[in-house]
Amino acid sequence: MKTSIRKIPAVLLLVILCLTVFPISALAAEVTEVKIPVSVELSGKTPSPEETYTVVLQSVDGAPMPSESTLKIKGSGTAAFPAISYSTPGIYCYTVTQQAGSHERGQYDETVYYVKVAVTNAKSDGLEAVVTVHTDAQMTSAKQDVTFTNTFDVPKTPSKPLSKPDQPKKVTIMPKTGDNTNLALLIGLLCVSGCGVFLITGALSEKA
Repeated sequence: MKTSIRKIPAVLLLVILCLTVFPISALAAEVTEVKIPVSVELSGKTPSPEETYTVVLQSVDGAPMPSESTLKIKGSGTAAFPAISYSTPGIYCYTVTQQAGSHERGQYDETVYYVKVAVTNAKSDGLEAVVTVHTDAQMTSAKQDVTFTNTFDVPKTPSKPLSKPDQPKKVTIMPKTGDNTNLALLIGLLCVSGCGVFLITGALSEKA
């Protein structure tokens, strides 16, 4: 009989422990998750092949982080960081920035986005979260999405070398001497004169 009485406090102690442990475990199991989406937009003459852009998520004051804090987006598009889990109500803050690319024609968006996640107790059960994004650290600017716009200049067209103007063709001009005498006519006159002299000389010798 004494043995049975001694066992009762042990059973009561076990029941009390179960009642205290299980509610705590149930509270700890209430978790809400949030994904932060990011978009990249391109303008201008985009490069080929497409460039991959890196976006970085940083915690402020020890806010919970996802399994990966960097996000890579190839070309223009939208992606999201892995889910962030919250088990306690509170205000959690982050910054989202884009790393500068390396393309020589690229102008990369340097905007710093400030993300606030407000985790509260849901009206029914569990937790709920509301995400807001701003562009100022005080988070008083208009709410917006996390969007980075990268601009690419139009590639410069290589200029053609200036062609040399055509050189004028050289024309050889014989210098004028001012002598317009007809040589054939002179030679003919000399022959006629010679013949005349020969005939006259012959005639004179016969008379003598």
